[in-house]
Order: sequence, then C-alpha cells, then structure tokens
Amino acid sequence: MEILFFGRLGDVSANMSCGLPKGVSDTDSLSSWLSEKNETLAAELAKAGNRIAVNKTIITQNTLLTDKDEVAFMSPLSGG
Repeated sequence: MEILFFGRLGDVSANMSCGLPKGVSDTDSLSSWLSEKNETLAAELAKAGNRIAVNKTIITQNTLLTDKDEVAFMSPLSGG
C-alpha cells in the first residue's frame, strides 16, 4: 500500500509504502492507525475539509482497502 500526504498533512508526515497494517481494513481504520502513530498528524486529520482518495478517486465514505491500494490524504488547499 502506498500512503501519500499532500498540503499541510504532508508537512507533518512523510509518504510511506507498507503492507496493510494489522487491524486496518478500511479508510477509517487507516486514519485511526496513522493518528496513533503520529500525534501531530492526528491533529491535522481531525480538522474539517480533509479529503481522501483511493486509487486516485476521491471518496466520500469509508472504503475497504487492500495491500495494493494507493491512499492519498489531502488537506483542503492541496489541489487535486
């Protein structure tokens, strides 16, 4: 899985490549897992207006994930 961060989210976390973490099966649980690993990122993820894209498609609801997915976290002013 590729996890990308853009805008202010990219300022507080580096992009990463990893297998699907244990206990993570969807975008909600991935956000929680990332928040547990990085307190500063957790504060940014909690702010309104962030978007998530899975495989280059912006999602509006919790989405199931696999090891092969690309997940991008974007702050409101990061383009897209």
